[in-house]
Amino acid sequence: MLRNLPFLLLFVSSAAMANGLDHNLLAFVQNAVPEGRIVFCGEVESNGTAYELFVLQQEARRGVLVITGGSADPSAESPQVLFADTSFDFALSQSLIPTEVLPEFYALLGITQSPSIQAAPTAPAEDIYPVGAALNTVLGPIAGFTFRSNSTLGILQELEQSDAIPVSPAAAPAGSILVCPTTYSQAGPISLGSVVILGSDHKVYGPDIRQSCTWTCFGLLEAWIEKYGAQNQLFGFLLRARREQAST
Repeated sequence: MLRNLPFLLLFVSSAAMANGLDHNLLAFVQNAVPEGRIVFCGEVESNGTAYELFVLQQEARRGVLVITGGSADPSAESPQVLFADTSFDFALSQSLIPTEVLPEFYALLGITQSPSIQAAPTAPAEDIYPVGAALNTVLGPIAGFTFRSNSTLGILQELEQSDAIPVSPAAAPAGSILVCPTTYSQAGPISLGSVVILGSDHKVYGPDIRQSCTWTCFGLLEAWIEKYGAQNQLFGFLLRARREQAST
């Protein structure tokens, strides 16, 4: 399904542009997203408030952007960013977006899973950018640890609440999970986060949306830190191996 998603979004975006996407909103989005490719998916109204949904792709990562105060909300002074990340699940758990809006967002994205207030037992493979699901395929057999979230903010929260050992990203040992959470403000800029695993070759690896989320090498650890650490806070964690793995 994910391979077909960009084509679906381009079709929806073309229809929206034909209906007259507000130029102020378009200018706001272009300023708020300084890099990457962004596509308008549609608008949902709830209780007199309009919610505009966009999908953006920044290199290997893909995420969602929700803006309020757009074309169908003339009473608002100006548009503002409500939420941005690699999945909606963190927004749902933190009540950042009205629950009645999310099913319509999922429908616009062509995702068949139904959003639920209860956290899923494991991160679903069908999502905007299923980074948590990809991590589970590697970490589950080794550490017996599985993420419930595909959101960079959700993954960070799960690691902070687990018994994982915090480590400095610059001095992280092989096998460490490195997290750069998504950052955004009400006016932008928006920078999608990154979650990678440090290999024994001192290089970082993660799922690449450009290659159907296959595991890809993103270069040396120092290059990853230089790229993401200049303007964002980085976190490192080392999971504890399962007893049966530690004894072998």
